[in-house]
Amino acid sequence: MVKLKKSGENFFVDVNVQIHQPELVSVGDNVSFHCGVFVFPEGYEIEIGSDTHFAPYGILYGPLSVGNKCAIAAHVVLASSAHTHELVDVPFVDQPLDKRKITIEDNVWIGANAVITPGITIGTGSIIGAGAVVTKDVAPYSVMGGVPARLIRKRK
Repeated sequence: MVKLKKSGENFFVDVNVQIHQPELVSVGDNVSFHCGVFVFPEGYEIEIGSDTHFAPYGILYGPLSVGNKCAIAAHVVLASSAHTHELVDVPFVDQPLDKRKITIEDNVWIGANAVITPGITIGTGSIIGAGAVVTKDVAPYSVMGGVPARLIRKRK
């Protein structure tokens, strides 16, 4: 078992999970990382609440905060960093990074293959549909889907 900054009870790490810079990662009770999850703080804190699970092959970049009782489906990318592209005479890989914390509040379900972009907050009780690309903050109890993600309906 890898030594994290903070690890709650019943922390499950499946095969082929990679946790880089574990000293920057904190998890609550009953958290599970299933096969192939890739955790890469990039020098920033990653904090995960209790009773949250990450299905296979998700990617988590720091800085990142995930609340309690969240369900993160397979192949989800929590991309808190991306290359900028304003400078047309500079290759993308040489441009500055846009690095902003992603915050996922409590009781959020993110469907398979969704991408959450830098600086996004997903409000409590929200659902992000499979394959969605979230480029704007999500209000609590929203159901979002599409590319880019848009409001489908409110849950309450």
